[in-house]
Amino acid sequence: MATFLFAWNPNKWDWKEAELTKQVLKVAATGSAEDGWSCGNRKDLPVDSRFFLIRLGKEPRGIVGSGQTTSDPELGPHWDPALKRQGKEALYVDLKFDFLSKEPLITWDELQEPPYSNVSWGIQASGVLLPEAVADELEKLWQRRTGGVDPILAEELSPNETYPEGARKSVSLNAYERNPQARAACIAHFGHRCSVCDLLLEERYGSIAAEFIHVHHTVPLAEVGSNYRVNPTKDLRPVCPNCHAVIHRRRPPLSVAEARRLIRKV
Repeated sequence: MATFLFAWNPNKWDWKEAELTKQVLKVAATGSAEDGWSCGNRKDLPVDSRFFLIRLGKEPRGIVGSGQTTSDPELGPHWDPALKRQGKEALYVDLKFDFLSKEPLITWDELQEPPYSNVSWGIQASGVLLPEAVADELEKLWQRRTGGVDPILAEELSPNETYPEGARKSVSLNAYERNPQARAACIAHFGHRCSVCDLLLEERYGSIAAEFIHVHHTVPLAEVGSNYRVNPTKDLRPVCPNCHAVIHRRRPPLSVAEARRLIRKV
């Protein structure tokens, strides 16, 4: 199956915040969301082709979405307002997202390393056919990133367990499932400002911290069953790393409200 690269550059096209949030939440809730997208000059783009969406322009840059195409390319009014006023047209295809996030799960820096570095990722138009070997490796990494398995934080390990350091030894840990789409939906709903201290990390550290935030599970992952379905707006909250660490200084962890009260006492 052919794999194509589509681009979203916020500097060139403003994906309205409300609409983007709606799509991220829809994918999280239903598993998919449909949209139309420019495919550049690409006319030979078969239905059911695999695609990845890369965010370009300002940081954070990288792969933020994936899915399948659901239509053949068709002409429509140009997405650029200035060209649209001139009567210009552009080619579009319908897309069905199976994953969508506001922040990259595969970063721009990772894409500059082998085996991905043979591709020029800063594309000028969507509809770029990815080499099969690169597409295969990208798919493998994407499946690992979106499959829900992520290391548990040190603060979430039991204080009664010990783990050897230094020597090369296999150690078995309980790894609790994390759903990256739930994380994306939480951030889409609440934003990147800490729910405890109200800090937006970019305001403190500059662009290097743009859209960086932890997501806290209000119900500890160790206490939920394997069939538990996370509600991104009820079970998750964005918190800065400092507040996240403090929340997990106690067992059971502090609630977001309790952590807020600690700040007010200072």
